[in-house]
Amino acid sequence: MKTAQQTNQKNAVLTKIQQNVLNVIREFMENNSYPPTLSELGQALHININAVRDHLHALERKQVLRCIPNISRGIELLHAKPEGIPIYGFVPAGHPFMSQENIVDTFEIRRYISASNNVFGLYVRGDSMKDAQIATGDLLFVDPDVEARDGRMVVALVEGEPTVKWLQKEGSTISLVPANKKYKPIVVDKNDENFKIVGVVVGMIRAMDKLRIDKMVNLKKAS
Repeated sequence: MKTAQQTNQKNAVLTKIQQNVLNVIREFMENNSYPPTLSELGQALHININAVRDHLHALERKQVLRCIPNISRGIELLHAKPEGIPIYGFVPAGHPFMSQENIVDTFEIRRYISASNNVFGLYVRGDSMKDAQIATGDLLFVDPDVEARDGRMVVALVEGEPTVKWLQKEGSTISLVPANKKYKPIVVDKNDENFKIVGVVVGMIRAMDKLRIDKMVNLKKAS
């Protein structure tokens, strides 16, 4: 049985201009793995930003896409089959970690690893997990839907910064334990509002050409 949203999507008739806007967005995302900004879309369509906004709002009303407020690349195509999972780079504390702006690439993982639809990739920076054979430039696959149990490798946000560590629960406290003796565990209260477990590491890819990785993501990696 079709939902009302599916019926609306099927019956939504786009004007020639709206279809052109949609095609430009799709082509940009295919070439770059992330959506365009309003400015980039305006340049591609040869129209001003206000006109871009009008077209996007019209497409949003027809349930073709969704505009995410307060994000420069906040265009999400609806009912589109994803070609790969998002891979996030490193951002300074205080900036949204898992935002459209921080996507540096995409990768099709589900043919190799069993994971939920929310799995994402994360580049590693630093040597805090070296004894676990995790090194700078490695690409970790992180699943937020896997239960974060004791002893699992997790990605956590501490004061807004992502970190990869072993998880150790001790009553009301949580220790994020590095795999390198020169670093001390990060101990936090499990109710600390500045702490969050983002997901469990479920896989990894190691690139032997680290210089190529550095160039590709412009040194924007997470540790």
